[in-house]
Amino acid sequence: MRNSIGTKSFVDREVFVLKYIHVAIAVLIVVPTFILSMFVGIFPAAVMRLFGAGNTADRWMRFNGTNISRTILWSLNIKMEIRGAERIPRDGTPVCFVSNHQSMLDIPAVIAGLKIWAGFITKQELDRIPLVNSWIRSINCVYIDRNSPRSSISAILKGVENIRKGIPMFIFPEGTRSKTGALGKFKTGSLKLATRAKAVIVPITIDGTRRALEQKQGIGRVRVVISVAEPIPTAQLDEEQLKILPDTVYGAIEEQFSSIVERAV
Repeated sequence: MRNSIGTKSFVDREVFVLKYIHVAIAVLIVVPTFILSMFVGIFPAAVMRLFGAGNTADRWMRFNGTNISRTILWSLNIKMEIRGAERIPRDGTPVCFVSNHQSMLDIPAVIAGLKIWAGFITKQELDRIPLVNSWIRSINCVYIDRNSPRSSISAILKGVENIRKGIPMFIFPEGTRSKTGALGKFKTGSLKLATRAKAVIVPITIDGTRRALEQKQGIGRVRVVISVAEPIPTAQLDEEQLKILPDTVYGAIEEQFSSIVERAV
């Protein structure tokens, strides 16, 4: 019995050590990539905008941002599985992506996996992280102070403005990352960004990103699944439909989540 416990303890320690070695190697790959992106991506795009080539600058940023996201996923040995990507509306449609939130890896996962380029509603604290904050400012993200109702209103208005300009927005209505990977409750009013902009809501379900970083075990490959549900137009919704919209979107995400879990068993 003691030998069994000792062996398990040794294996647990080995897995723990391997996990942090792998994460450390990933950091050594990703940080220089971010630093290089300042000179390869952000600075050239800023010069392009200075000379009136805004569309070219956006395409250049998208190209570089997608490659950085792929580098992050590759460094952590993540295998992507994408379902329903054909349901994403074409460019030109006012879109608000709505997703559950499991991990810090969710954003690079959806950028690389779904090949979308959107502004994210992101927490104010990220403005303190060098390099990351430069990218956040460059891709039409909107900061929100989760402790300030006024900041929430301001973020919604800015997000609505972006959508009306043709910039898709991406929100995590749970407001924070799930500690277990399970779905959390949506924040009240989280979908006002979409309804005020009369956008098409695209429900997205993410599973596996937390196991790939925050709950990582060893160095083995981790499967991350991203599933896109049927888009939900909001422009013609009546008052009753708007009231149940959060439940409708949550239900779409939950259904996809259950399907992912069932197929994994």
